[in-house]
Amino acid sequence: MIDLYSSGKGIPFVFQGAYYPKMYSKLKASNLVQLAGAIEKADKYSIFYHIFHPIFTSHLVAEDLPNDFAVWIDQSLGLRELAEKIADIPGAEPRDAEDVRKELIEIINSYKSVREGLRPFVFVSCYPIVYDTGKRASTLAEFLDTIATIDPRAIVWHFVSKRILGMSKKNDFSAWLEENFGLTDVASKLSIIDPQTYTDEERLRDDIIQTLEGELL
Repeated sequence: MIDLYSSGKGIPFVFQGAYYPKMYSKLKASNLVQLAGAIEKADKYSIFYHIFHPIFTSHLVAEDLPNDFAVWIDQSLGLRELAEKIADIPGAEPRDAEDVRKELIEIINSYKSVREGLRPFVFVSCYPIVYDTGKRASTLAEFLDTIATIDPRAIVWHFVSKRILGMSKKNDFSAWLEENFGLTDVASKLSIIDPQTYTDEERLRDDIIQTLEGELL
């Protein structure tokens, strides 16, 4: 039985969060050829913004098309089949922004269309401003309680952003559980959650908590 109140190896989990101020990249696209070319030129923060930033409820997209590229392809080009393929690009571990970029270009280039969009796709970039939440966890009980109550921006920073932006190989939650408590099974189940499928950070939190409670309680 797992003891939720015992410390691990003495390394507390330090909870941070992040804001992502927008920066316009000067890249635009009016058709698929231009879109693929701009995706190739865009920085990793722009790929993150358009594919993964819609996890925040403040970034409005349809649930069935959970990223900006899919929405534009559907609404501006009217290419629903292609939009659905773009919407289904996976973002779970161990993929990062460069993996997603490569697949985006491959899918778009495989679809032959010269249709011009009703409006251009304007690329936005961002740069995370990281802050310390002041929250720490040394035991599994503290870890569970903090995840349930902390600012959702901290959930996204540790579970999504750092990995997608190439700052870590796996999400911070899985890494901490594995390194400090040897909980490889729990870590692996968290790692298969795909953040690209979410358009609500609270739903992501709920699924993380459900996974943790199912394994630890």
